[in-house]
Amino acid sequence: MAKIPTGRFVWFEYASKDAKKAQGFYGELFGWKTKEMEGGPAPYTMITVGDEQIGGYWPAPPTGAPDHAHWISHLQVENCIESAAKVKSLGGSVKMEPMKVGDAGTFAVVADPTGAVFSLWQPEKHEGSADFKGKPGCWVWNELHTGDPDKAVKFYEALGGFKDEPMNMGEMGTYHVLNKDGAGRAGVMKSPMADIPSNWLPYVQVEDADKTAERARKLGANVVVAPTDIPDVGRFAVIVDNQGASIGILKPNPRQ
Repeated sequence: MAKIPTGRFVWFEYASKDAKKAQGFYGELFGWKTKEMEGGPAPYTMITVGDEQIGGYWPAPPTGAPDHAHWISHLQVENCIESAAKVKSLGGSVKMEPMKVGDAGTFAVVADPTGAVFSLWQPEKHEGSADFKGKPGCWVWNELHTGDPDKAVKFYEALGGFKDEPMNMGEMGTYHVLNKDGAGRAGVMKSPMADIPSNWLPYVQVEDADKTAERARKLGANVVVAPTDIPDVGRFAVIVDNQGASIGILKPNPRQ
């Protein structure tokens, strides 16, 4: 059996008390479709983009996750039980012990030493490199906002096998790119506001950041970071949806 590609955030789930409202919002915003999964321990609605399954909607926030609406990121690992134990040994905590999800795989809800909640995911089967798809409507980046970037980076290096590639961003300070297998997989930066708890912010690739941000506003979201250019990266914005969950959008620059 081929080795599971690790050091990738491969799945993103929306947890809220009103999954139908979320499905309507994101269906209008990104053109996402839904597909019901059968055979699991509970009903589960997957997010699809074309033929790709990229995430899902929880019927309610899972044990250990925040009660408010939010996105939860899944870090792919070879062994969920061993990785959960490693989270504890590295100063993090396990919010929900490893649990099998039908014949799909095993997951656990954990938190890093700075308090950011995420999931561990060990797939039963896997295909391809588990890289970001590079298509509009699909995930394109994941970013940790934390009060202690250095502590967080050391944790994820040890847990996920990432290599830290720090970048000087001027007034914004240092941006840490978590690299694995020759590519950036996620970023870590100091929280822009001290009163915001540590959290992972996933980004969706879009055709036009300005038009998408305006569409989000019309659908009842708040645009908390207006469309902005990042040199050599692309144009991004951050929105808070109509249930209070944060998500980023990014129009990447064309590859050279």
